[in-house]
Amino acid sequence: MQHHSINAAIDGLEPGLLWRFFTDISKIPHGSGNETAIIEYVRLLAFSAGYGFKQDSAGNICLYIPASSGYEQSPVVVLQGHLDMVCEKNDDFDFDFIQTGIQLVRDNDWIRANGTTLGADNGIGMAAALAAAFSPGILHGPLEILLTVDEERGLHGAMNLDPALINGRILLNLDSEKTGAVCIGCAGGGRVTVRVPVSCTAITDMHTAIALRIFGLRGGHSGLNINENRVNALKLLACLLDAVRDMDSALSNVSGGDKHNAIPREATAIMSLRRSDIEGFVARINSAYALLVRGCPQEPSMTMSITEIVPHQQVVSGPCFSRILDLLHALPSGVLAMSTDVQGLVEKSCNLAAARIQDSFLEIELMPRSSHMLGINCVTSQIKAIAALAGGTCCCETPYSGWQPDLQSPLLNCVDIVYEELFGMKPHREATHAGLECGIIGQKYQGMDMISFGPDIADCHSPSEKVSISSVEKFWLLLCGVLERIAKEGISAYNNKLNKF
Repeated sequence: MQHHSINAAIDGLEPGLLWRFFTDISKIPHGSGNETAIIEYVRLLAFSAGYGFKQDSAGNICLYIPASSGYEQSPVVVLQGHLDMVCEKNDDFDFDFIQTGIQLVRDNDWIRANGTTLGADNGIGMAAALAAAFSPGILHGPLEILLTVDEERGLHGAMNLDPALINGRILLNLDSEKTGAVCIGCAGGGRVTVRVPVSCTAITDMHTAIALRIFGLRGGHSGLNINENRVNALKLLACLLDAVRDMDSALSNVSGGDKHNAIPREATAIMSLRRSDIEGFVARINSAYALLVRGCPQEPSMTMSITEIVPHQQVVSGPCFSRILDLLHALPSGVLAMSTDVQGLVEKSCNLAAARIQDSFLEIELMPRSSHMLGINCVTSQIKAIAALAGGTCCCETPYSGWQPDLQSPLLNCVDIVYEELFGMKPHREATHAGLECGIIGQKYQGMDMISFGPDIADCHSPSEKVSISSVEKFWLLLCGVLERIAKEGISAYNNKLNKF
């Protein structure tokens, strides 16, 4: 096995091999669509140890790890995660995700990144799977390590997974973000792009321009954090622009958001106006912003800036400006319904993810989610209707399905028992409103017994992302314990040990 690099941030942390793998992973750029280098890294690891390695036409990879001596006849266990990470940074932080690795920082019990997303989602899960494969002291049966590509942009790797890549029918998904809990279900989702034609005219008597920017919001994962009332920067920007809708000013551009599964943290509008109108414009915006501050106590770092810039050559016509504002207000955003089956679980939501004007069109990306396909279809139909009223069209990707809980899962009960033996209590069972690849994999492999668990990861998909050091150790102990128990006893031993969810 190749030498692992050492980073001061993880010096002395346990389990040491897991953290060294995570450091290696962090040093390799691996944003969605840029997984070639991380795939080569894993391939070389497999080659150095003599492990089998396959890659399908979509780019997904699988390592085939022989069982510990004496456990060759134990059931095959699939350790599953994804290779890519969300690449998010603040606008004022200079960073190239294509060429540069993540810079790790230790902050008490947390590991975070310097100014960017950390990639613990799903770098920690990937590192744990590799550590299990390369740790000689870990007892396990045959393992298949399935790592998919392009998960963060819509689970595309899983959707195009070659069914011949894996043989196992017991799957441990290592892509959850809460220690003390095991995930037994997830929402499905899809991407919808709205395109509305924009009528532009040349500037005639506008002499200056204002860049109106709102930033410093918490953002976060559009599935995991959608129930926390985190504010959407595009929605706030529309509220600010309402205050100057009737002024003699013109919109040159609006932009905000980036990833379909990240709540927008920043948004900017470029407004052209006469120099004599600047004072009135600023006064109205400041008054509107003061109301927003009082109405958004959950966003203590929210900030607004007004900067004078050189005016653009083209501006949006007045009626078109109003139509854009109406569209941003009307499109659904946030929690739309709560589950009647699982207390506290979001049933249906939509993320107003990104907006931009380019090539004479306003493009808006949204992501509806639901535990049921009917819910996704209903939200998508709502978006289509609103877009049609605004004179626009919709492009809809094929949605991916959710994962329905199986309360009679032998694997679930095995995990329960191991967790209680290790930590003196049963884990909490929960479903998540985020999308996991389990739903898609379960459709491709009938009879797959699945569970998902992981360490504490906070603020996924934002530059505040961090992973708890102490929870990683618990996550590792549970993974090793479950692998050992399945190797020794199989999985059928847990068929009758059912617990109420």
